[in-house]
Amino acid sequence: MSSPTVHLVQGFGSTAFLFPFVGESAVVFGLSVILIDIDHVIQYTEDTKSLNPKGFFVYFNFIDHNLFRRIIDKDYFCLNIFHTIECYLLLLFCGNSFPIFYYVLGGFLFHHLFDQIYMIKQKIPFARAFSILEYYMRKKNKITSMREILKKE
Repeated sequence: MSSPTVHLVQGFGSTAFLFPFVGESAVVFGLSVILIDIDHVIQYTEDTKSLNPKGFFVYFNFIDHNLFRRIIDKDYFCLNIFHTIECYLLLLFCGNSFPIFYYVLGGFLFHHLFDQIYMIKQKIPFARAFSILEYYMRKKNKITSMREILKKE
């Protein structure tokens, strides 16, 4: 939920900080901090049926700065698959066989921590599902797409 610029800075900064300690694995960590947000592209594509990169940024800017602010606190609920406990558990499991996945997991959790801090400051800490199961249990009577937001307005 933080801006792409913030995540780029976090990714490059964490890579620079960790590199002296863990070497090239720091690059994996830093890229993971940034690339976790690919799930937002999935959300955008599913909602708009478009792959237009310009539209992606317009879409999320609109959500974040306009209608989103008025209704998200009680009605909006989304699922970003790479920001869920199931994804983190899968990465942990894969890390047992391929240790590089521990760095991916670390990058994802680092990113999610800052997203959650941002959402708490915005007073919307539960607008994103922490689990796929939670999403399907709580999505009833919630707005889960931009189309629904525009219909409501």
